[in-house]
Amino acid sequence: MIDVRTLRGHLARTAWIGARSFLGTFLILTGAGVALAVVSYYFLRDHPWYGVIVAALAVVEGVGTGVVLGAKRAVVMAAAHALGTLRLGRALLRLTFEHLLGDVEGREPGERGGRVARGLERLPLAQAERLLSRAVGAAAGEADTGGWLRRALQARLLSMVQRYTLARFREDGARHGGVDLLRVRDEVEERVDEALVEKVRGGLRLWTALVILGLPAVVAAQTYVALALLK
Repeated sequence: MIDVRTLRGHLARTAWIGARSFLGTFLILTGAGVALAVVSYYFLRDHPWYGVIVAALAVVEGVGTGVVLGAKRAVVMAAAHALGTLRLGRALLRLTFEHLLGDVEGREPGERGGRVARGLERLPLAQAERLLSRAVGAAAGEADTGGWLRRALQARLLSMVQRYTLARFREDGARHGGVDLLRVRDEVEERVDEALVEKVRGGLRLWTALVILGLPAVVAAQTYVALALLK
């Protein structure tokens, strides 16, 4: 059975990487908000009160985007490290399948034996999906750890493992009319970390691009509107 205390320790250490990412992102975007506020005030310098209002709004928007993107980057960067370096996707997958197979056989997680454990039958897809959802919930409770970042990281990783495994269940069910749990587990275990790293990094790149383009555009639009109203 997976050593849950070791898993918690990995999550705790990985959370520090996320915390650094959050702080760096927050400071950069807050600084960007201040810089944009200065530029905005320059264009509105002939109308100081309007300039102050629009500049203050730019700072608030910089801080807000720093918090939102920082939180997202914290979880994603920590998850990428956990998956790529620590192989926590594989560890969580094994923990989930221990609960899943134990549930199927009516055994405690970690016990061996039983028809499914010997690979002698397939499960209907609907039943496999229900059991997977239940097993993920049990794994989440067993590996639960303190701190919002660690909880968010654990939830994100388990959710990704669940979606990835569920997709393979559906593929196996469509091909064979049922799900071979052990075969799917072995196939998913081989590439789960690499596949999930690519997925989380791709989503983060999109969010980062939206913020980099969106924050200056919003501040510029606010300044333009203020200038238009003052004419």
